[in-house]
Parts: sequence; C-alpha cells; structure tokens
Amino acid sequence: MELNTSSHVQPNWMATQQQQLNKHEQSIQNLMIACIYLCQQDNSINMLEPLCVLLEKLGVELLPAETSCVSYRNNKAAFCFIQHIASCLHEELVEKIKASPVAAWMLDESTSRCTEKTCIIYVRYIENNEAKTSYYGLLDLQGDGTAKSIVNTLLILWRKDNINGKNSCWLSTDNASTFIGVNEGVIAKLRNHLGTDCLESNTCAAHSFALVGSQASYKPKSQSNEQPVLADSVVKLEKIISKIYTYFNKSANRQFKFKSWQNFMEIAELKVKRIFEIRWSSIRDCIKPIIANIQPGSQALIGYLEEAMRDFKISVGEREHSKQLLNLILDDEFLLLIHMHYDLHESVLGPITKMMQNDHLSYFNLMEMLKEKKAILCGWTFESASDTGPVLCDYLESSKNGLFGAFKITLGDRKKILYNCREHINRLLQELARRFPRSVLQESFSVLFDPDYLVQHKEQISSNEYGRSALNVLRKKYKNFTDFDFNSVRNEWESFKASLYDYVNSLSTDYPVKDFWKSFILQKQSINNVFCREFKNILLLLNVYLISPTNSTECERGVC
Repeated sequence: MELNTSSHVQPNWMATQQQQLNKHEQSIQNLMIACIYLCQQDNSINMLEPLCVLLEKLGVELLPAETSCVSYRNNKAAFCFIQHIASCLHEELVEKIKASPVAAWMLDESTSRCTEKTCIIYVRYIENNEAKTSYYGLLDLQGDGTAKSIVNTLLILWRKDNINGKNSCWLSTDNASTFIGVNEGVIAKLRNHLGTDCLESNTCAAHSFALVGSQASYKPKSQSNEQPVLADSVVKLEKIISKIYTYFNKSANRQFKFKSWQNFMEIAELKVKRIFEIRWSSIRDCIKPIIANIQPGSQALIGYLEEAMRDFKISVGEREHSKQLLNLILDDEFLLLIHMHYDLHESVLGPITKMMQNDHLSYFNLMEMLKEKKAILCGWTFESASDTGPVLCDYLESSKNGLFGAFKITLGDRKKILYNCREHINRLLQELARRFPRSVLQESFSVLFDPDYLVQHKEQISSNEYGRSALNVLRKKYKNFTDFDFNSVRNEWESFKASLYDYVNSLSTDYPVKDFWKSFILQKQSINNVFCREFKNILLLLNVYLISPTNSTECERGVC
C-alpha cells in the first residue's frame, strides 16, 4: 500500500526528462541573452566568462563552466551563439520581406581603418499595415567599391535568400555618384537588371542637407575645373573659433580660471568645443558657448582674457598670447560674423538638422520646414539692422558707438561685411534649391496619403477632383508593377476617399501620426472583412508611400 501511494507521488521518467531538458534550454537561453547583452553594450565577447560568474552569483541558471569537456563560456562559444542568433533573425526577416508586397532598401558604403570596403544594407517592408525597418546585411566588397561590385554582391545576397527584387520601390543612399550616377550608378544598374522603372531613388535628406551647409561656405566657381575655395569670411570665423579652442584645450589652468569667471558671473559652465571638418554642423556647438560668454552682461570670456593680459604673475608669452586672442575676439568683423552665424544656426539650420534625425520624416513635412526656413533667409537682406537675425540686430544696434558691453571695439567696414553675409545666405538658398528639388512623385504621394497633408486639406477631400491628378501620376509610374491594376485603382480611389474623409474629420487634434493608417485600416476591416481585397490597388500605392525612406540615417548609425 505504501509503495503504491509513493509511486503516484513520484514523477515518471518522461516528466523528469522534460524537466531537465527545460532547465538545459533555459540555461542555454540565458547564455545567449548574455551574449546579446555584450553586443548591445558594445563590449568584447571575451567578457562572457566574467559576466557568467556574476550571473551565477546572482542565481541565474547557466550551463556548467564545462560540459563533456566543452566550454560554453569562452569567446568562441559566444561567437557561435551570436552567429546562430543572427542566422535565425535573418531567416525571420527574409520571410517578412517575402510576405511584404513592396520593399525599400537603404545603403551606405564605408571604408574601415584597414581600408576594407563594405556596404551596410537596411530594408523597409510592410508588416501588419505599418512600415518596419530592419538591418539586412553587410556586403563585403573585397576592396572594390564600384557600383558594379555593389550591385553584383547585393544580387548574390538576394539570390541566396531567394528574394525577388522586382517588388523594390525605393533605394535610399547618400549623394555619392557611385549610387546616384545617371547611367553607371547603383540605382541605374539595378533598374536595368530588374527591368523595372518602379525603382526610385531617394537621396538621404540628412546627407543632402549636410552638403548644403558645407558647399555654401565656398566661393562660386568661375570655371568648372577650378578648385573650391572657402569664402574669406568663413575662413576668418573658423580660424578664430579654432584659436579659442586651442587656447583653452592646452591648459588646465586657463580652463580653471575661465570657469571661475563663469561662476563669478553666474553663467552656466560651457565648454569651448572644436570644429570637426567632417561634420559641418559641428560649428553650431562651437558658436553657442562663445556667444554665451561674450554677450553684454555675461562677458566671462573677454573678462578673463583682459585679466590674463594684465596679470604680471604669469609669463610675458602667456600675457601676449591672451592679448592676441582678445584682439581677435574684439574685432568687429568677427563679432558680426559669429552673431550672424549664431542666428543662422539657431533660427534656421539647427531646427532642420534636428528634424533630419527623425527616421519617419515625411517628404511633406520636410518641404514645409524648408519652405518656412527659406522665407526667413529671404527676409534677411542685411540692408539695415532690422533686416537681420535677432541676435545680430542687437549687436549692430548696441555697438554703433564702438562699445560692446564693457569693452571698446573698432568698427570695421560694416557695409562690406554685411554684403558678405548676404552672399553667404544667397549661396545657402542656391544650395537648398539644388539639393532639394521638387519631386512630382513625392508630392503625389503626399496628396493621397500623407496624414498631415490630409488633415490640413480635410475639407477638400470630399470634392470630386481631389487626388485625381496625383493618382494619375502614380498610375503611370506603377502601371507595370506586379499585381497592380492600372484601371481599377481609379474607381477604388473614389470610394476610398469617402471613407478617408469621414476618418480624417473624426480625428482629435493630438492624433498619433505614426498610427494613422494602421488605425484606419483596422477600423475598416472591423466592419468590412473584404476591405483589403476591395481596395488592393490603392492599398498597394499606400504601402509604397509608407516604406518611402526620406533619409538613410539608420545606415549611418549602423556603420558607427
């Protein structure tokens, strides 16, 4: 009787085996998670063993240090785990790409320290009625960074994953001729190989805008083969900013005394920063601390240099160095230029740069922002103090009598300096027009599908003519796209926009733009089971719009 009772309490062999297997799987899973954590924190996989020791002490279930004379805690094991995880994730991604009706690709070429050429690839696809972005792969170009090599390596990867590139609609890259060359670029070669006109180029907006700022700093070329030359005003501004950085960077004693001045004048401690040639926008962060420390009422930088110039406790060379830098800063041309560039970056360029970092930036919002900022630039004629930015206007008005706060300055030829400022603004406007031309295709997508555009024009959506001309542009562009009905889409749109009108007019003022289309489709599917089939052509165009990448900053971050 006792034996029978106890046998019912004891687990059978199958249950025991399953329990042990579950423990074993959990232990392996924990090791994999540890490897993933190391990669996410950008730590070496050699750190796996000490991390495992810590985890065990915290009570985390792990495999023994050695199992059947095999170690699962060294760098080789960690590398194998990572490879296996990456392979599984890649297989899942490939299935999602195949299931998506459309795809977009973002490419960025990079050269490592050891001069190895690679090309990182991200893919955008549709999943559950919304666009997703994922890392796809890294192309080893074997030292050959030509367009032909990039295309051939990409096609090999596609064939390996059995991906049909014919549903590719967008290719987002930087402005390198390797990618965007009209006849020999990556995009042109891919179009020829795939035999489609549906693949469209989307040059990275962030990269284009960086070129706008850097190219506007150069004088116009008189001949096409002439070497680019920086404008004199830009050279002077950058030279003095660099001298200020060098002055403080090489001396901890100077930094300490400068901070003492900042504390005395109750100014936030701002570090003087260096200009990086590879990042034109870095000048904004160099200008801000200088402006904050030379404005009347908070002239800590000028006050410190004045004190150092008269301090007989320090060497003659040190006093002379401080005097030279002080004279450079109190130069009217430099002060006028740094105030102008401060206005330029804070009022115009800075907000655009910040917007460019948005991975979901739409063409409509981008062009609206550029339109707004170009209007500001056009208003800065520099014909009078009021026709400039606010900070420069204050400087011009307050220094008319040769005083800048508590310090004297010698006024320069302001008419000439302001003319140079206007020329800089003109070059900036020209570059904006050149780098961000109007796109009829993108405008057509915006009219039909951009949430912000639809909300702004919600009263017009119900009109018979709304969207027809835009739809005709898209019909012609994608008439040969797989499973797209060139004719049926027109009738679909007429029925579709009636529902769209009701939906847009029912939205609250704080609606989430990102979920606009997903919420709309879910709402329609809840009352119409065949909604996606009835409107398959207009929804196909919607999907093309949703995966359109305005920039390829994710590629840039991936390379870093």
